[in-house]
Amino acid sequence: MPVHSSEQPDRWAPVVRTERVTPNMQRITLSGGDLTEFESSGVPDERVLLAFPPGGADQRSFTVRRWDPSACEMDIDFAVHAGGAAIRWALQASPGEVLGFSAAAGWYSPPTDTAWQLLVADMTGLPAVGRIVEELPGSAHVHVIAEITAAEDRQQFTTEADVMVTWLHGSGNGTGRSRLAEAARTWPRPSEPGYVWFAGEARTSRDVRHRLRHELGWPANRYDVMGYWRANKEEWVARYETVREQIEAARDSALAAGEDFDAVRDAVDAALERSGL
Repeated sequence: MPVHSSEQPDRWAPVVRTERVTPNMQRITLSGGDLTEFESSGVPDERVLLAFPPGGADQRSFTVRRWDPSACEMDIDFAVHAGGAAIRWALQASPGEVLGFSAAAGWYSPPTDTAWQLLVADMTGLPAVGRIVEELPGSAHVHVIAEITAAEDRQQFTTEADVMVTWLHGSGNGTGRSRLAEAARTWPRPSEPGYVWFAGEARTSRDVRHRLRHELGWPANRYDVMGYWRANKEEWVARYETVREQIEAARDSALAAGEDFDAVRDAVDAALERSGL
């Protein structure tokens, strides 16, 4: 998941339960410890930076799937995939082990006049989708497009809102080309004001954001699009290093011109595209 903060985890909490929610989703429940001092951001897609033992040097950003202040419990869901220190830890974790966590922050922020919402996510974004949907009021009208690893990874969400879910499986999630961008593109948008939230692979997120910002001309407050992970990351990083100066020059030029965040992001995305990244 995306890390938009330099804050490092300095608090720790013990594992009290583990659960395989679906074949490819592992849940870790933390309780007590420094969670007694945890302050939720109040945003349903909030994330925390996690530090994994031993030493806490390996850190990743994950969604808080559930926070129960009365029980002082936090659920973190991990998408099961090949490789990765985080999922290896989650699959072998047992009660009594500890996990580090940082302060929380989130992005989900539909405008007050939002008549409908489209939530689009792969397995990494599904925990946030679940919490968003479950916390929606009865007046909300939402369509979810979720790309899961296998049909058995479908989840049931309890909500007061009017929610329809389209499940895609057998694509994306590191197993092949994602269908999320095309599904979001062809989804029939209502004429009333709406809001789109996306979380998934970084390159797919760029496609979705380009569609919303440049093809549809939506203002930035009508969508939040996040790249939670990157396919073939090691290869991508190696290629990025060969063009780092060009990418950073594009960013710095946009910043020097006084551009806003989204315009700077446009400049970086364009430079990445020119570099084949």
